[in-house]
Amino acid sequence: MTESECATKRIPVTPSTWRTVHQLRKPGQTYDDVIQELIQRDSEQKLMDETERIMKRGKFVPLSEIKS
Repeated sequence: MTESECATKRIPVTPSTWRTVHQLRKPGQTYDDVIQELIQRDSEQKLMDETERIMKRGKFVPLSEIKS
């Protein structure tokens, strides 16, 4: 992250939430890193959930049938 991208923002959280996020940090990670990782995991989980929902419905087109 460049200096121009870096901005200090305060996000109020409960002490319990702060402790949990703090425990998720790996050595050398910033809180921003932890939050970005959580966002990435959530995005991946949503994609997996949507894929599973579509597969259960059985209404999908195999990629091999899609023409470019």
